[in-house]
Amino acid sequence: MTDKSDKGLPGKGTRVVEIIELPNKLRAKVGGAAGKPGQIDPAAIDRASRHVARMAEAHQAQTRIDLTTLQAAFEQAKRDTEHRVQHLRKVYKISDGIMTLGRTFGYNLLSDFANSMNHFLVDLENPTDALLTVVGLHIDAMHVVVRDDIKGDGGELGQALTKSLALARAKLIHKR
Repeated sequence: MTDKSDKGLPGKGTRVVEIIELPNKLRAKVGGAAGKPGQIDPAAIDRASRHVARMAEAHQAQTRIDLTTLQAAFEQAKRDTEHRVQHLRKVYKISDGIMTLGRTFGYNLLSDFANSMNHFLVDLENPTDALLTVVGLHIDAMHVVVRDDIKGDGGELGQALTKSLALARAKLIHKR
């Protein structure tokens, strides 16, 4: 604990600052001592790795379900022009969930496509047919990523998909 005061500084009263140093409970938990790192039990790391692998399998199944729901909401948006904005808000919400977990399990491209699509869906007042076309292309690209289990940046296929979506976005922005 350390005391410091501001006596003698213009415009300042006496102020005391107390610094409290707490013990590092995490370091102690993994066997470390002051100034010495600990080591995590290899069995705990193995258990955690198996758990993450199980979660990844569940994530793949949930993403397929989410994409089916997203596709249905998108199809409704195309058909129901009167309530199109509400349907596209649902598309946005589902896509946001896909985007959030994609990177966690190595589906960076999936997250990138969902994020890119959501940028078009943020401030919708009067969605055009051109916007729906671009949103549909993003959804199709997300289906490809999941169907082909494309992880990371997707290599050459990922680059081709990314370029085609960038071109579609550029054309839409140019039309606006």
